[in-house]
Amino acid sequence: MSLSGSRTRISAAAVLLVAAGLLGVSALMPEAPVRAAAHVRVSVAGTPIDQSSTDSRTLAVQLARSYLHETVTLIAGETRIVRTRAQLGATVDAEHLAALVTAARDARSPLRRLHGQTHGVAPLDLRMPVELDPARALAVLLAVKDVLDRAPEDARIDVSTGTVRAERVGRRLDAYASLDALADALRTGAAAVTLTVEGRAPRRAASELRGHDFSAVLGEFDTHYNPGEKARDRTFNLRVGAAKIDGLVLLPGETIDFNELVGERSEANGFRVAAVIADGELGEGVGGGTCQVAGTLHAAAYFAGLPIVERGPHSRPSFYIKMGMDAMVSYPNMNLKFTNDLPFPIALGMTVQNGLVHAQIRGHERSRMVTFVRRIDRVVRFVERDVPDATLPSGVRVLKQRGIPGFRVSRWRVVRDVSINQAVRQRSEDEYPPTDQIWRVGAGGAAPAGFVAPPGDDHPEYTADEYLAATQGPGIDGTQEAKRAGRTGAYGWTVREGFARAIE
Repeated sequence: MSLSGSRTRISAAAVLLVAAGLLGVSALMPEAPVRAAAHVRVSVAGTPIDQSSTDSRTLAVQLARSYLHETVTLIAGETRIVRTRAQLGATVDAEHLAALVTAARDARSPLRRLHGQTHGVAPLDLRMPVELDPARALAVLLAVKDVLDRAPEDARIDVSTGTVRAERVGRRLDAYASLDALADALRTGAAAVTLTVEGRAPRRAASELRGHDFSAVLGEFDTHYNPGEKARDRTFNLRVGAAKIDGLVLLPGETIDFNELVGERSEANGFRVAAVIADGELGEGVGGGTCQVAGTLHAAAYFAGLPIVERGPHSRPSFYIKMGMDAMVSYPNMNLKFTNDLPFPIALGMTVQNGLVHAQIRGHERSRMVTFVRRIDRVVRFVERDVPDATLPSGVRVLKQRGIPGFRVSRWRVVRDVSINQAVRQRSEDEYPPTDQIWRVGAGGAAPAGFVAPPGDDHPEYTADEYLAATQGPGIDGTQEAKRAGRTGAYGWTVREGFARAIE
């Protein structure tokens, strides 16, 4: 232990003298017997040392280096992870160890005389003066935690076959309790340490689902996606989100929380960077495509007549789903929630394949006729603006973002229970702000020979029927629609209305 100023270094032998005094052992008395002290075998952490050759400092360094390169096995259930002591953050005070070795090799030292009084000629095994760097050790344990931890999985229903998929218990490494166990193992020189792993029970067991009937489709909905290479990462996100929902069962009275179920849209949670809508404009973000999963699921729950507890529209209409049926989700603030108000369990099914996202709600029987009615009440023209772009030759125009008018729509849902011939009518409004139409305008020099303008936004003009009614229910195959295009439902309407110039 090093002290500043006029203080001196306290030797290990002096510390041992103090310890001997505290223990009531007269280690320094001349008459204290030392029985065959020269024949005592000495080791450090189980490793015998040569008492006749090599100076103590060199020997201490050798012993410390060997000790730190020995491995320790971290045991976490069935998992075994092997690391050296040095990798786990262990260090050895070589000066302290050298002092101990010097004392152990000296038959007249307080250490040897104390050992002789208490243990006679029994071997003397010195404990390695090891210390643990908590920050380094914790970094190792957190890396183990990243691999080891797994969330519990509820029992689910395979919607396509009706069979029950068993639950799986999760697990969680308690890094701080494991840090204490690791510190103890390093102090004692143990070759293995059992980490603290806690089980995490699932919320739904298979026994709760067996015997229930999920043969009836209560509501369903399809949305389209681009299955091509250009949208590969978005398709990946669709599948990740759908897999977290497919097979989930809601018992009577339970509410689904989309953000809790799907989790944070992060790369650590399995999502990739893909196109997203932010502040009304297209951009890139982790988890792009999750809103399509939410919107498709919302529509299926909507046509099942389930109470929609929380749902909000996008900041611009989506091409993949009808306006008024979309659902904007953004972790953790914007969410989708709906409740099973039926007297029997319901199962949620979701698939993503062949360019189609399909959501389905299944249960014991279908007794609800559900009609969605949407009417466009107001249209707001979008702003068309130019953005100078020095990377484009002078006179070249490229569409950076296609404009979409703003809309205010009224929505009605009529839910009729055909078993008792009673209906409930609900009304709400959605508002979608307009999205600017943006042109990149060349501000560079003259176009070189053979110049070809880069592609622009390839989204088509947004059209929406002024009036739409869609119904699902008993006796209807799929969705029955009645609609009126009006002024907003045919291509070319934004040019005819004077919102924008024609796009070639």
